[in-house]
Amino acid sequence: MDIPHIWHGPFGQFIGSASDATDADVVVLGAPFDSTTCFRPGTRLGPKEIRYYSYNLEEYSIEQDRELEEGFFYDAGDLELPFGSAARSLDMIEEAIASILEAKKIPVVLGGEHLVSGGVARGIARYYPDAVILHIDAHYDLRVDYMGEELSHATALNVCRNALQIGAEEEPVRHVQMGIRSGPKSEAMFARQYIPQLFPETVDKLREEIQSLAKTWEGKKVYCTFDIDAIDPAYAPGTGTPEAGGLSSRQALELMRLLPEYFDLVAVDLVETNPTLDNSGITCSLVAKMLRELLIAMQK
Repeated sequence: MDIPHIWHGPFGQFIGSASDATDADVVVLGAPFDSTTCFRPGTRLGPKEIRYYSYNLEEYSIEQDRELEEGFFYDAGDLELPFGSAARSLDMIEEAIASILEAKKIPVVLGGEHLVSGGVARGIARYYPDAVILHIDAHYDLRVDYMGEELSHATALNVCRNALQIGAEEEPVRHVQMGIRSGPKSEAMFARQYIPQLFPETVDKLREEIQSLAKTWEGKKVYCTFDIDAIDPAYAPGTGTPEAGGLSSRQALELMRLLPEYFDLVAVDLVETNPTLDNSGITCSLVAKMLRELLIAMQK
C-alpha cells in the first residue's frame, strides 16, 4: 500500500504502532482542528497529548487479558489542516478517510473538535452510504447552523446525518445517541421524536443496551463518534464544554471493549479532548487507555 504524503508522525506514534500501514488492519489518524469551538479552544492539541500519555500505558490490558498485537494498527500521525478553513479541513479529512477505507482498513480518528466527524462521515458515505451512527456526547449537536455558520462543532451531527443522508424518520433507525444531557429545547424535541436516547446508569446497564442495539443494527456498518464530554468532568475535565452528570470512566472504557464485540465497525472517532484544560493529564490518560482498549478489542 502506498502511504499518502499527508500521513506522518510529527509527534511520535501511539504505543504498539506498526512501522507502516501495509499489513495493518486499523489506521489511527489525528485531525487537529478546532477553529469553530464556541467556548474553550485547544482540542487541536488533543492527538499529540493522547499519544504522549499512551507511553504511560502497558500494551497489555488486564481487563481483557490480551495485548496489542504486533503490526495490527498503524498510527499515521496528524493531517496538516488549514485551521482557518472548516470547509477545506473537512474535505481533507474526507479524502484521508476515503483512502483508508479504499485500502480495506478501519480508520480511528483523534480530534480535534467534533466538526471533524463531518469529514469522517463524508468519507464513510463514499463506501458505506447506509452506515449507522452511534453518537456518544453530552450535547445533541443537531443545529442546522450556529451563529449563522452551518459548519460548526455545534452542528457536527447534522453534518454527519446529511453526509449519510439520514432522514428524520428512518426505519430501522440509523442514528442513536448516548449520554446526551444538554441542548436547546428545539434539539431536544427533535431528538425525542426521531433519535433513540440511551443513558445507562451502570456498566451492566450499558452492556445490556449495547447488546439490544446490536440486534437492531445486525448486518449494518456502524460508525461511532465519541465526544469526550459525554464523560462526567469529574473523570474528564479536559474538554471545552464540560457538562456535569455524565458517564463514568469505567463505562467509557467498557464501551470501547463492547463496540468491536457487538458491531461491525467502519470507523470510530474520539473527539474534543482539550489538553490545555486537563489538570494533571486526567483526560488524556483516560482517552489513551480508551484507545488502547478499543484497539485490543478490535483484534478479533
